[in-house]
Amino acid sequence: MTEALRPLRPLQASSQPDHSPGPTPSPISVSAPDPLQKRAICSQCRIRKVRCDGRPNTCQNCDRLGFECSFSSLSKLGQYVVKLPERRRRMQACIPCHSKKTRCLGELPSCSSCVRRNRVCVYPNASRAKKHGSTAEGTRSDDKSTRDVSLGPEVGVGSAEGPALDHGTTMGLMEDYFRHLYPLPSFAFLHKPTVLQRCGDQTINETLKLAICAITALQLQRTSLCHDIWVQQAEQSILQQIGRASIFNLQALLLVIRYRIESGEFPTAFMLAALAARTALALRLNYERPELSDVAQEARRRLFWALYLLDDFFCVGLREFELCPEETIHLQLPCHEDYFEAGRSLRTGLLRPEPGLSDGSTFLGLRGVFLRLTSVRRAVMRFNRRVGLGDELSSTISGSIQRFEEELRLLNASLEPLDQYSVSNLTACRWQAQFLMLHMSLHQCHCDLYRLGLDGYSEAAPSPVLVAIHPRDRIAMQSKCLDHAESIIRIVSDFSNHGDRDCLLERDAAVCAFESARLVMFGSRIPGSISSLDVAINKAKLSLSLITRFFPYSASTQPLRKDLERLIASYSVRLALQTQETFSEPDPPSARPSTKVSQYASARQRLSVQSLLLQSDFVDDSNEIAALPQEPETQSFTTNAQTTIQAAHVSGSGGETVIATNTPNATSSAVSRNQGWSTAGQVNPGSVQVPSFGLSLDAGQEDAGLIFNPWMGFTSTEDMYGVSTLRPSGLDDEF
Repeated sequence: MTEALRPLRPLQASSQPDHSPGPTPSPISVSAPDPLQKRAICSQCRIRKVRCDGRPNTCQNCDRLGFECSFSSLSKLGQYVVKLPERRRRMQACIPCHSKKTRCLGELPSCSSCVRRNRVCVYPNASRAKKHGSTAEGTRSDDKSTRDVSLGPEVGVGSAEGPALDHGTTMGLMEDYFRHLYPLPSFAFLHKPTVLQRCGDQTINETLKLAICAITALQLQRTSLCHDIWVQQAEQSILQQIGRASIFNLQALLLVIRYRIESGEFPTAFMLAALAARTALALRLNYERPELSDVAQEARRRLFWALYLLDDFFCVGLREFELCPEETIHLQLPCHEDYFEAGRSLRTGLLRPEPGLSDGSTFLGLRGVFLRLTSVRRAVMRFNRRVGLGDELSSTISGSIQRFEEELRLLNASLEPLDQYSVSNLTACRWQAQFLMLHMSLHQCHCDLYRLGLDGYSEAAPSPVLVAIHPRDRIAMQSKCLDHAESIIRIVSDFSNHGDRDCLLERDAAVCAFESARLVMFGSRIPGSISSLDVAINKAKLSLSLITRFFPYSASTQPLRKDLERLIASYSVRLALQTQETFSEPDPPSARPSTKVSQYASARQRLSVQSLLLQSDFVDDSNEIAALPQEPETQSFTTNAQTTIQAAHVSGSGGETVIATNTPNATSSAVSRNQGWSTAGQVNPGSVQVPSFGLSLDAGQEDAGLIFNPWMGFTSTEDMYGVSTLRPSGLDDEF
């Protein structure tokens, strides 16, 4: 019972009552303790921000935890040096739960949160290496250092909690970046000799270093590294310097965006992409700077072209989402890799050269041809949209297709002999990923162009357009579409048998594999097709194996894999039942319309399941701006809104869409607008149907809400919904 009452101060510990026999001492008046006087606190408790009992020699906390207390006898002799206490609480959450900021119970081998969400659960080695904590090395920084990132480019940005990014780890990840990620089109904007030299000298920009190491560790599945913490540090450093545009921050920002895409954080990636576009425009990267060195000019060109390719993750061909419109780009295409590494310059030409004019593009290289092909695919997608909306006259469709065919022929002819497709060129190519993606995309562009005539397909042209096209031309388009789809399957098979199994691929390769499998299985019902249904299913499984093998953990390609598995299972059931009477895909995946944004926007932008913007699932909280109206007024407003929406979306019997207005004359003029297709496409204004949202506008085809290819989008009425039939001033035909 010697410590029944805890002393208030260390000096009061000696003032214990004396119960020894003898004369009672005379009472001494003791003044009451001053309540404003602070109690003594040892240095360790002050640093750890815990309550200290002030016990002399060693406080209770230091005695219990085994720390060297500043109240010890050494402090009286003036020999005590403050030492930081060892951290005993470690991060017990797994890396996915820690990055998502969700509760993790720490079960082994996988936590319940990751099992419930069907994701890979990985714990950092540092937190599970020892059962009873670890040394203070690398973990001495407190929780605040995880959030505070220095504004200076040379101050320690990587001082957050977790394994330190040492020099050896950094050099290894840098080498892996240029070995595995640099061959991909979207990652080829860093100059290898310069980056490796600065990394070796430890003069590389800290934010860029963290971003490179984070994306490399994620893509190569280096789960023992805390790449989620590194990317968080890089992103915070960029946001803290948001008012100071920098070429290094833009390079790091593009890598952070790709990290967010691959890890499934699509809303964050979508917002950061807008910041990247603004930064590029602020630095005027869309213009040449001939006064710079050859390496600097080529590096800034490649950085902007990487931003140009980023559009295909979100815009899905919609102009309102484009970050880099082609009319604003005044740069030449990237040169060959050998010239870039050697620091030499080479004129390659512009993205879309003027017809009939020589642009001096004597040697484009794989990357330059791929960018031009990307531009052509976007133009084909816009053309398909115009056909689907009835804005393209049937008399001009054949001429437009011929122009695209000629453009693709010239693009293929611009390739060097060693860049033409063959198995020998594939195995001998130094950049197999770029080689493979270029030729898959070339065939996919033909598929996008010719599937307009694929009767019964969801992305085919509307019925009035198909009727207006000559049957011989329709059969030729169907045959060419299926031939190019078969070519993609052949490329997938050759790469699986002879390609480099260690190389990485980008998401567009998965899109091409998915679309080709879908087309081959759908085309097996056409008389005279190359593959029967059972052979087509086996070919589709080759595409599925490519997606599964090269994108096992990619959140952006997971919907493709699931949809292809479902389609293969549905066609297998059809094969077992020998059902051939239907002319549409069995059990195709449908788009998930968002109920949290404007219905007008949903009808106009019915995005593909491949669009990461659709998977972002943004919520429009505009209803919180003002107070909710009373109940009768709410019912009246809802009724009027539904009436307006139904009246605005009217479908003709031929499948074309008209925009209803308040006047009969406007309605009749909108209907007569598409009568130039054919006589079969005429519409009776008195027999209009009002479809509900989410239903197909063409009963003879697949559900118009089904969309798979981000290059195509929809051949439906989303672009005309709520738009007047008269063209607004300032908008061209392409918009």
